[in-house]
Amino acid sequence: MSLKKIMQKQKCCDCGCYEHQVPTPIRGRRQDIDYCIADLVTALNAANILTLASCCGHGKQSGNILLEDGREIIIKNVRCKNPLKETT
Repeated sequence: MSLKKIMQKQKCCDCGCYEHQVPTPIRGRRQDIDYCIADLVTALNAANILTLASCCGHGKQSGNILLEDGREIIIKNVRCKNPLKETT
């Protein structure tokens, strides 16, 4: 089975759990970003829209990304996928 198909079958982990984060280089330092929003955070930083913090909401609330300029991006209906856990 391909990695993409495996990831589509996974669910997000609970709040406070860090097992589904992706190590991402941001401003020359490693930052661990929630898997389901890592592409968005990476794209923002690549476009020089610098981020300070982020959370996907873990399927229980809206996700958010705090920008360096003080703005906050709210992400509604995040479809969390955890590549490390299988669902039954």
